[in-house]
Amino acid sequence: MAVRLIENASHTGSWNMAVDESLLESTADSGRPTLRFYQWSAPTLSLGYFQKYADRWSHLESSDAACVRRASGGGAIMHDVELTYSYCVPTADPRSTSVTGLFDIFHQSLIRALAAFGVAATICGKPQKHPDGDPFLCFKRRSSVDLIIDGYKVCGSAQRRGRGAVLQHGSILLGKSVKAPQLPGIAELASKQIEPNELQKVWASDLSDALGLNFEVGELTAAEISLAAETEKSRFASPDWTEKK
Repeated sequence: MAVRLIENASHTGSWNMAVDESLLESTADSGRPTLRFYQWSAPTLSLGYFQKYADRWSHLESSDAACVRRASGGGAIMHDVELTYSYCVPTADPRSTSVTGLFDIFHQSLIRALAAFGVAATICGKPQKHPDGDPFLCFKRRSSVDLIIDGYKVCGSAQRRGRGAVLQHGSILLGKSVKAPQLPGIAELASKQIEPNELQKVWASDLSDALGLNFEVGELTAAEISLAAETEKSRFASPDWTEKK
């Protein structure tokens, strides 16, 4: 089966989130999965859907960064020195019905991709609960499917289920951001500088085998761009959405 691959490009946080939502809608309509890689044109803090906007001021280092609210849950992510991916797949795909099925496929594939660069990462397994509750930053939290290096989280993913399709997106922390200096990335933990485009290339190749799919490089359709523009304006670029909680 041919799956559309949208290659890495940098955009604003509000546009990135709007495109992911647009792809969720179009996947439900077309039945065709899409894998997308992207980065952020400026350091951007994304809040999990259920987080309180006021809590962003508790993290001083990111207080002057752009801020968006994701449609998926989890903790806040400082998007800066990283590669982000999203994968939209119809709910008819049996791998989308399991709570951790797609997480496992993508994270195990990423482990193999990182190994090609000489980086050894592992699945977290059974994390200990934080004694003071969930930290504000997602990369300070742990779930059983997260990728870690020397105890530090370097990749986490989240899902949002829509009408007839599932969106999974996640961040790979390639290096430390000045906006979140408490979070080391692969560059600091493994002494490896990995370029986002190089990681995309190796990872997509492994994912093709892991998913049993062929990727064909493509672009957003005119209808997807139009829907993303509407969604960005009404939701992800709107203070009413970002500060709603």
